[in-house]
Amino acid sequence: MRLQTDPSCFSITAFLADQVALVARQEKLPPGAALLRLQELSRTPEGRATLMRLIESAARREPNAEEAAKIEAICRELAAWGYGGFTGGTRHDPHHDHRVAA
Repeated sequence: MRLQTDPSCFSITAFLADQVALVARQEKLPPGAALLRLQELSRTPEGRATLMRLIESAARREPNAEEAAKIEAICRELAAWGYGGFTGGTRHDPHHDHRVAA
């Protein structure tokens, strides 16, 4: 399943859907369980750090450059929301950091 995130244009719907998809892939969960796991991870600083590691791991393992760029965009957005430092990626373009005002 292809991710929905467009690295050049932020969409909260795509951002959330792709987080669920990545948690499902990484932890081998069905979508409903992945959503619950995502909610659980988002509650604490330790959980958020775990989520970042999980998604960064997905980015490192993604063989498709377009999909990897989407995952990296998700990591950058999570880092902007305070989920921890994004350590991966060689395709980061600082001119394309799209953040949402709270």
